[in-house]
Amino acid sequence: MKDLLLGFLIGGIIGLWVGVNLGKDQPITANPFAEKSSMKEFNKQIDELQESVSKKSQELYNDSKKAVDEAF
Repeated sequence: MKDLLLGFLIGGIIGLWVGVNLGKDQPITANPFAEKSSMKEFNKQIDELQESVSKKSQELYNDSKKAVDEAF
């Protein structure tokens, strides 16, 4: 009986650990209580900046092309 309860306790702890990590899309062995990785936030900000720069450069290209066409 003692072994059964100990098995349930250990299994519950390990299951909770793995379940929380799976729910957070983290590796199974990661610490489930650690804060969200700042690297993911950094990558998201870089992607947004890249998209913004791409849009601005496309606008600049279109404006300059229009100016050249009007000049000639």
